[in-house]
Amino acid sequence: MSRIDTDVLIVGAGPAGASLGCFLTRYGVTGLIISKTSSTARTPRAHFTSNATFECLRDAGLEPECRNVSTSRELIKFYRFCHTMAGKELSRSYYAGTDPHREGEYKRASPCEQADLPQSTLEPILLRVATQNGFKLRWDYEFLTLREDEETGKVHSTIRDILSGDVLTVVSNYVCGADGAKSVIARELQLPFQDTPGGGFALNVWFEADLSHIMTHSAGLIHMLLAPDKPQPDYCAIAITRQVKPFSEWVISMLAKPGVTEVTASEDEIIQHVRDLLGDPSVKIKVKSLTTWSIKDCYAEQYTRGRVFCLGDAVHRHPPFNGLGSNTCIQDAYNLAWKIGYVRKGWATPSLLESFSAERQPVGKAVVKRANKTGTIHAQLFALMGVFEPDLTKKQKILKRLEEDTEEGVEARAAFQRIIEELDSERHGFGVEMNQLYESQAVWADDEANPPPRFSSPEEMDLHYFESTYPGFRLPHAWLRVADAAPTDPMVSTHDLAGKGHFTILTGISGRAKWTDAADRVRKDLSVEIPVYSMGGIDYRDVFYDWSKKRGVGEKGAILVRPDRFVAWRSNGEEDDGHRGDKLVKVMSQILGR
Repeated sequence: MSRIDTDVLIVGAGPAGASLGCFLTRYGVTGLIISKTSSTARTPRAHFTSNATFECLRDAGLEPECRNVSTSRELIKFYRFCHTMAGKELSRSYYAGTDPHREGEYKRASPCEQADLPQSTLEPILLRVATQNGFKLRWDYEFLTLREDEETGKVHSTIRDILSGDVLTVVSNYVCGADGAKSVIARELQLPFQDTPGGGFALNVWFEADLSHIMTHSAGLIHMLLAPDKPQPDYCAIAITRQVKPFSEWVISMLAKPGVTEVTASEDEIIQHVRDLLGDPSVKIKVKSLTTWSIKDCYAEQYTRGRVFCLGDAVHRHPPFNGLGSNTCIQDAYNLAWKIGYVRKGWATPSLLESFSAERQPVGKAVVKRANKTGTIHAQLFALMGVFEPDLTKKQKILKRLEEDTEEGVEARAAFQRIIEELDSERHGFGVEMNQLYESQAVWADDEANPPPRFSSPEEMDLHYFESTYPGFRLPHAWLRVADAAPTDPMVSTHDLAGKGHFTILTGISGRAKWTDAADRVRKDLSVEIPVYSMGGIDYRDVFYDWSKKRGVGEKGAILVRPDRFVAWRSNGEEDDGHRGDKLVKVMSQILGR
């Protein structure tokens, strides 16, 4: 049996595996990526890309390229409920941070805007960067089994060349299972899962159609279609249309009626139903693909065993509501990459890797619960509108209530509005996307007198981002100016000072010299570089005074930021001058497992 020796074996080349390979190369770590498929994603699946994910791409130097091939938020502005694409509109809402009441909150919180970037467009970019920087990529290779050698600590994986049938052994320091919702690696590790079966069945129709005449004043990413004028086929109780390319390429996700598990209709029948859903018989349609999928409610209780890690859909599976899927996959990879990188460089011990599951598993669990909770709200709305009523006459009567001058009509309209407003957690769930709080050995919160600050209600936590420099929170964003910048020079975000593969200290004018000395002590004792930046005039100017309001410590204090731009520790600068270096070495030693 042939043998391949490599550093990291990544199984799966989707958003999780491709981004992990890309991010690992930033630390000089390479290896082998294998995929059971023959290419990158052929269909534009996961697509909405959040501020937090664009921050990861920005740190990797990929934001401009990814931005250029994405659809801007101005062209995904609305979220509509209507009879058909061209038909009667029942409601429209702002989407993805475009609500005038919310737009400023998004802009204040991140240097990056959200956009629509389909998986089929993003994957080739990530894989190109990974392979150009040292990773090998092999399509049509199937993962079979693995075992960890107790004597060497190496992981021996058995893989099969699907084309030739040849079986090979890959010996690696780490194996990363990014092999999707049917993860062989998660099954091989016997990871414990919380799995709620029976989520439902759906059909995706990817097609080309020029709808620019319809979208002139209705540019939106999501259009929920009821089509009440004709009986709905079993495979389509409700249709969700989303834009792929403005305004010429689309995907309609048809959620089947309860109990339906397959599509028996012909392609011609499906195409005719697409025509009915568009509501304009003059539109020409070209179907690109038909695919089916199942709605999941499933998350792993643990992400790792030994030197094997699972991430992405391998450990969290949920419906597409809230647009959390690929974003969570990429952020899983971003968290894991710096930890593997630091261990491989000898800057951290393998104990650092234990924090991956501790930090990301609660995020995955919360994402699954949030997406399925949104699905429950949608189900309430569908019931109110008679979506599941098999009798067409009764269904039309139920919908007609929304326009009747009756007490029943008043109640129906109030209930409809209430549920539409409740779905704001899907359209503007900024807190769901941004409010991760990491609690692990890779965060030092021992010096904090109080527990982590939070919003008072779960609803607020879902809708709004809570900024804090409390250890374990995402580094707050603030725009800065280089101290000697010319008027033509661009502004710099606090996020641009952090990341890039290193820890960072942000301090004030009064603390710069002393924290620079402390960082130098860490460099001498632990061989870890920590750049120190002063806010207030020496290095950067806090021209909007935003950082002074967000930093949470005085000018002599310091914010220690991890390579993934999460706060590791903070100090008010009250340590004695001679002990500041000792303290920073102690904090870094715990975080790095030294």
